[in-house]
Amino acid sequence: MFDIFTRQGLISFLYTLPVLLFCLSIHEFAHAYTAYKLGDKSQKALGRLTLNPIKHIDIFGFICIALFGFGWGKPVMIDDSNFKNRAKGSAITALAGPLSNIIMAIIFTIILKILMITGVVALTLQSTLSTILLNMFILSIEFNVVFAIFNMIPIPPFDGSRVLFYFLSPKLRQKMYQFEQYSFIIILILFVTGLGNMIISPVVNAINYVLLLFLNL
Repeated sequence: MFDIFTRQGLISFLYTLPVLLFCLSIHEFAHAYTAYKLGDKSQKALGRLTLNPIKHIDIFGFICIALFGFGWGKPVMIDDSNFKNRAKGSAITALAGPLSNIIMAIIFTIILKILMITGVVALTLQSTLSTILLNMFILSIEFNVVFAIFNMIPIPPFDGSRVLFYFLSPKLRQKMYQFEQYSFIIILILFVTGLGNMIISPVVNAINYVLLLFLNL
């Protein structure tokens, strides 16, 4: 998404930065709020029931977004013993983060469509403001889609693995917990070799196609 080592890439990253911070905060807040509503009241004590980016940003994860186009926020620590159904509660809480990003992508798409209809943003208008707004919204839409799908990879500690746990037998869940110690190595291999991009790209491209089709782009 971003190539901050080029002038245009750095400019795109900087004027999209507020949106990126907001969307990361929405993702982590969705985890915390869902856990809180399901019975994990520790989220309020931990200060995660807020949209303040400072509470949700993981510096290393954010640097990865700038350098590689994918990353993560500060993980929300869930005490699933507070859930009536631990596996179900954990799955719903995990799903809340990626779902919030898909919702944000749809909201940004609708807002951009309104700006295009009203003429605030026009594809034929070569003004600096129009170009910046168009690029900002498109990048924001793409980021939310990428972030949602990236986090749904079924490898611990990604959200997708927590959702997968719900559908596994207790024996397989235990194996997944044991598997987690190798997660970092596997994730590194996936994205250094490009296999990770090959896995998520078809889904990301399909969702972006539908959203951009709505915009007639």
